[in-house]
Amino acid sequence: MLRRAFGTAFAKSSGECTLGRSAEQLSRLPTIGYVYLGQVPYHKALEMQQQLCRARIDELYALPPAARADRSNRKYSDALILLQHPPVYTNGRRNRGKLTPEEIARLRDLDCDYFETNRGGEITFHGPGQLVGYPNLYLKDHHLATKCYVEGLENTIVETCARFGIAAKSMPGFPGVWTSPTQKVAALGTHVQRYVTSHGFALNCTTDMKWFREIVPCVAKMPASMPCSQ
Repeated sequence: MLRRAFGTAFAKSSGECTLGRSAEQLSRLPTIGYVYLGQVPYHKALEMQQQLCRARIDELYALPPAARADRSNRKYSDALILLQHPPVYTNGRRNRGKLTPEEIARLRDLDCDYFETNRGGEITFHGPGQLVGYPNLYLKDHHLATKCYVEGLENTIVETCARFGIAAKSMPGFPGVWTSPTQKVAALGTHVQRYVTSHGFALNCTTDMKWFREIVPCVAKMPASMPCSQ
């Protein structure tokens, strides 16, 4: 179900975000495979993403520019990695290096890991009951710019929630997917290097929300009328 939504959401992304996709290009978008790995420690999933991205970049840019568009020249193809993590707090580029050693120690004393990463966004929690998705895509195959890619991820989650009877939406200026102005059902944090994507989204399904009370999992500029909650 998520995989179906993933494909259609990208196809319907708004025109202003695209790299000029024609009807023919839309009809020839690559298939996105997927795998569900169960529960994986965060450091292992991060290492896996780094290795896969490095392999894809090395393969793509070893080819002459004119040959990169021909997917038959490549060993690697697009994939959506789905999994869960044991309890872990991760910090993104916007907030990386800003927590004190004492605050990091406090989080780890909760029997929880802590990692700083190169994804976008700030601090968030991953844990059991949360579906984490790491798309590994070559955006030029999809004729997408980064802004449109992020919009496509949000659309994907909105459509997936709708299939389960949950009304959700994106909110301009506040990355993620929300069920109300104060309740976020999914967090987003991506990284794009030479058009190859990593990191992705975290969709709360049966997550124990107590973990979010230990942090401020939202943008610092959120208006006072929209208190941070997860």
